[in-house]
Amino acid sequence: MLSEVAKWLSIDLHIHTGASPCANLEMSPWNIVRMAQLENLDLIAITDHNTAANADAVMKIGRKLGLTVLAGMEVQTQEEVHLLAVFPELDAALAFEEFIWGHLPDVPNRPEFFGEQALYNMEDCIVGKIERLLLQSVALGVEDVGNSIIGFGGLVIAAHINRRAYSLISQLGFVPRGLLLHAVEVDRHYSHAKFNDEYRFLREYPVLQNSDAHELSHLVNGPKCRAYMGAPCFTDLKELLLAKDLKRIRIG
Repeated sequence: MLSEVAKWLSIDLHIHTGASPCANLEMSPWNIVRMAQLENLDLIAITDHNTAANADAVMKIGRKLGLTVLAGMEVQTQEEVHLLAVFPELDAALAFEEFIWGHLPDVPNRPEFFGEQALYNMEDCIVGKIERLLLQSVALGVEDVGNSIIGFGGLVIAAHINRRAYSLISQLGFVPRGLLLHAVEVDRHYSHAKFNDEYRFLREYPVLQNSDAHELSHLVNGPKCRAYMGAPCFTDLKELLLAKDLKRIRIG
């Protein structure tokens, strides 16, 4: 039920830290939270590739500075589809990570080729590195990954649906019957009008526009996805997406 004190909030549910090898090492907990606040964001999610290892530090900084941070992940399925998972609490994200790592090939990272996979503490110091390569597919199909996200209590979002690679439509061309999507995401360079024109068959889904930030500049003057919800929290986010009230989400 929509709260009587609902208001328009700015959200960004696709932000990487330096744990993602394709992200800049400047994507540290303090830098992310402070930049998000400078950009007037009310709710963010940390969604590194196949890991939630840095979510705890970012969430703690968020609580310290007054920004709601959700733990999430960007999973690459065996079809090379990217799905965003957003969870209600850190424990659920870490349990899901353990499950995903049981299906992630044990291939070592090559930092000179893919980039570092850094772990941070709450002082923004790099305290370790993830040795297993995160930029690879898990041995699970898109329906299995989606159902597993829901099984761990998370939300399923089809990442950057408009891209010509690593998206649900580029890889499969359709939404599988067994995949429950809570929303679809367009990237920060894409307009809602263009989405409505090119993806008419996806109009039933809530459309989000996130930064997919791999460096701090992606957050600066990035897309502002506005959501009409009671509070910047997982419960109200889930209610918003399940309601499928498209008038309560604005992008661009």
